Amino acid sequence: MALHPVFVHFHTGILAAAAALALISLILRFLFRDNIRTPGTRLARLFHYIDVFIFIGSIIGFIGLIAGMITGFMEPDYSLATLEALPAMRFKILWSIVCVEIYLFLMVVRARLGDRVWVGTASSLIYGILVIVGGVLIIIIAALGGIAVYGESILSPILDWLGLPWP
Repeated sequence: MALHPVFVHFHTGILAAAAALALISLILRFLFRDNIRTPGTRLARLFHYIDVFIFIGSIIGFIGLIAGMITGFMEPDYSLATLEALPAMRFKILWSIVCVEIYLFLMVVRARLGDRVWVGTASSLIYGILVIVGGVLIIIIAALGGIAVYGESILSPILDWLGLPWP
């Protein structure tokens, strides 16, 4: 099915970019805490735009993640019975569900708190770490898809070097 790769690659890129920006934002927020909290400064506006991208990117990525899951189950070459028989695909499906839950939680928290999510150290640390964990999970899920379809992924040597257990 031609729809699955489009949805998969689109949301993977958006969520990985949101995770990278969240990591950069988290580090810079702790380094330049006083300059960011001063309203009207260029740095405060820049971080506001980064925050908006992370939030909107999470929403777009979440929708793409759901669409990718739906179109993945519609693949004619990979029936549900075939997917359940492969350990890598069971692993991929499990972590896809966890990733959906992480991003759903992030969207609810961010929608509820707004920009205040970055005000407290605890909330900003939890929010930033969850975005980063969600992005890393997306990258691992994408690597598993590459391994299932092509037999290899460009992340295989890195994940083997890190010692991550492959099913």
